[in-house]
Amino acid sequence: MEGPHPPTLTEQDGAAQILLRGIDDWVSLAEARFVVHLADGTDVPYRDRDPVTLREATLDAIAILLDNDLARAGALGEEFEPWNLAPDDAMSRLRREWWDPEKDLVPGNICWLENTPAGTEVGLALEAARGT
Repeated sequence: MEGPHPPTLTEQDGAAQILLRGIDDWVSLAEARFVVHLADGTDVPYRDRDPVTLREATLDAIAILLDNDLARAGALGEEFEPWNLAPDDAMSRLRREWWDPEKDLVPGNICWLENTPAGTEVGLALEAARGT
């Protein structure tokens, strides 16, 4: 029996950009929001983006990763401590804690993201496809 098939991601996907960043390190929510902005190819500067739209795009990208077991949300202490939550519950927690789209995000507040082995595999395939 085959497992779930991850979605097809391209470099223009915010979810893919999060995975690429997550190959070597954990990704903060602040970094995830920034790379989602970069991935959409808009000419609008980051600081001038509509915060609600950017928050929703970031949460959508994270939901793709969590739903497909490509990444886990959690906290960072001495090591990564994943939230013991189903993807839908993790997304509910993210939405509840990041209710203000204009909230100043700094690394470590709200959550960190960690690639799963499958997520790292997808990230490495994306990296190989772009020739880096």
